[in-house]
Amino acid sequence: MRYFLVAGEASGDLHASALIRALRAEDPEASFAFMGGDKMEAAAGVAPIVHYREVAFMGIVSVVKNLGKLTRIGRQIQAAMRDFAPDVVIPVDYADFNFRFILPYAKKELRCPVIYYILPKLWAWRAGRIRQLRRYVDLGLSILPFETNYFSDRGLRTEYIGNPCVDAKLTYLAEHPEPVEREQMLLLIPGSRQSELRNNLPEMLAATAAYSNLGWRVVIAGAPGLTAADYAPHLGKYSDTPILFGDTYGLMRRAHAALVTSGTATLEAGLWGIPMVVCYRMGGKRIARLVFEHLFRVPYFSLVNLILDRPAVPELLADRAHSVQILSILSRLIPEEDHRRTDQLQAFAQLQELMGTEPSAPRAARAILSYLHEAR
Repeated sequence: MRYFLVAGEASGDLHASALIRALRAEDPEASFAFMGGDKMEAAAGVAPIVHYREVAFMGIVSVVKNLGKLTRIGRQIQAAMRDFAPDVVIPVDYADFNFRFILPYAKKELRCPVIYYILPKLWAWRAGRIRQLRRYVDLGLSILPFETNYFSDRGLRTEYIGNPCVDAKLTYLAEHPEPVEREQMLLLIPGSRQSELRNNLPEMLAATAAYSNLGWRVVIAGAPGLTAADYAPHLGKYSDTPILFGDTYGLMRRAHAALVTSGTATLEAGLWGIPMVVCYRMGGKRIARLVFEHLFRVPYFSLVNLILDRPAVPELLADRAHSVQILSILSRLIPEEDHRRTDQLQAFAQLQELMGTEPSAPRAARAILSYLHEAR
């Protein structure tokens, strides 16, 4: 079959490349065309029509300034879709571009099945977009278990196919089968954007200073794509804190507890069973927290709590993510016998059960082929 994929970010390139490999394993006659990146090129054996770097605009101002370029690229991708004549179009996350240029064109002009891989998080923001998903998408493939009920209840056929974080953990364990023990180490995961480092890292360092003085090792997990120079302006008087790159999972396996900026890292930490405090400090502080509490449609902002549908890990948002409060909560997670630590460990066992242990890309490939065979 002929598969056309559309990914507009590094994460989408990574996940789509795994899907391409899985589709090739299931369908030896598979051929691919795509917007994406180097990983998709390596998996498919063909170059992208447009590299995702061409559409890598961050923030509303940057997007508005580049609307003309985005429109030209959107039309270029539409023309490529028409010329390729795919059996299925597979948008991968990247909602704004896909909703505008891909979904209507694939369904109305090409009359082609559309299977959306990694659905947009409408349960948190812009819920009205469900109407477009219902109109243009034949099947949604979800990487969060609670999304199946959310989207199915709103009229979109949806399947949970596992999560790439589970895949990454399985791969890491296969490459590092040796057993490890928890160490007297506190792990800081302050995010991957400069604004996140600026707002969160100083508070995390101040919160853990007391344990550092007691002989605990405090370590920063360096984010992919960043260097030590990106962290230096935010270390202050804690400039001797080690920053380790390239082995965040290894650190998660060994650390006793973690301070984690909200995002995928919270789910990864939960899957590795490390007790944590989730922190997300931002500009605006109290106002930002009030905006979240009153405008967003979810009761939690960490993936662990959203998946478990309960406050399994403590969340400190905006003005509440300050060093004194962080330390107060962290100190309860240090003693092995404290019920707040053991409660988290029990919650992580439930999390792992919900997420499953089967790699997601092969499940996604089978779901795609099953739907296409069914639709014929």
